[in-house]
Amino acid sequence: MKKINFTNTAIFILFFGVAVTESIQTQNWLKVIFWIAIGLVFLFADLKKK
Repeated sequence: MKKINFTNTAIFILFFGVAVTESIQTQNWLKVIFWIAIGLVFLFADLKKK
């Protein structure tokens, strides 16, 4: 398994976590799905480039 840089991971979790949390609070399920999908794409891209 590839090692993930903690700083990048922390920023990733904060940004996408806040976006998903805000979407859940407003019950905008399309935005929830969108942010989770975008987050996964960025996470997989970061893991693949190393």
